[in-house]
Formats: sequence, C-alpha cells, structure tokens
Amino acid sequence: MSLITPRDLFIHELSDTMSAEQIIVKMLPELQREVRLTEAKKAMSEHERETRQQIANLQAVFKQLGEKPEPTTCHAAEGLRKEHDALHEEKPSPAVLEMGVIGGAAKTEHYEIASYTLLVQMAKDLKEPAAAKLLQENLAQEKAMAKRVQAIAKTLGKAARPTAKAPTKKR
Repeated sequence: MSLITPRDLFIHELSDTMSAEQIIVKMLPELQREVRLTEAKKAMSEHERETRQQIANLQAVFKQLGEKPEPTTCHAAEGLRKEHDALHEEKPSPAVLEMGVIGGAAKTEHYEIASYTLLVQMAKDLKEPAAAKLLQENLAQEKAMAKRVQAIAKTLGKAARPTAKAPTKKR
C-alpha cells in the first residue's frame, strides 16, 4: 500500500498496532509461566484478556472505517520478543528471569502507550470520533498496566536488595 494521505498512514499505523497486539497476546501465556510473584501472574493473565479486547477494538475500528488490516509485522514488537528470547540464552536464575520479564513488560507497555497516543490523535485529526473512543479505551488500559508493571518491578527490586550491608573496602 502506498502511503499518500494521512488516512493511508492511519490505516498503516492501525495495522502495525494490530500486529503488535497479536505478537504480544501470543507471548503472554509464556510470560505468565515465567513469573513467580502472584501479582505478576495475575497482571499477565488480566493483560492477556485486555489484549484480546484491544484486538477486538482494533477490528471494530477497521470495520468502522470500512478497511481491513494490512498484512504487516510490527518490527518493534518482534524486537521486544527477540529481546525476551535473548534473555533466555543467558540462562538467568528464576528471580533474574522474572525481573527481566517485568522489565520487558514495562518496555512493551510504553511502546503501546506511544502507539495508541498517536492513533488517538490521528483518529481525532481525521474526524473519526468513534475510532478515537475505542483507541482511547485501549490507551487507558495500557497506561493502567504500565503503572501496575512499575509497581511489580519495585516489589521485585526490593526483594532483590541484599539484606546485609556489603562490606566496604579500606583504602
């Protein structure tokens, strides 16, 4: 597809975001198995349900616009998946793997926030209020999950701190 008009770019960005959500929803069951903290498992499970709803919202936007998603792969989401795979190659301990998974989740949420922020603005600019509303719902969920992931990261970080003060070197 040629990107000639702002609408063309909007459809392209919607398609890219659809691809990202499809990549992410496939990863979430594995991530749920890799985390140990109950709150992290719960967050990943709930986010899988949210992601399925976000995909449904994107499908509704395409339907409202009378368009179909372009066949594309979101290179950013694919890169985040590859980072996760690379983490496994380092053979991390379960605690370090969990911290890496949560760190990757934070990166993913921020990418999705940036994507949906752009899409909401584009929908408004193109005078597509119904699309903007559905995309805003997705954006709100991503922002809420980003806060939740950050709280989980803090919990894991506190648990990883040494309890005894490390000895200081004498000069």
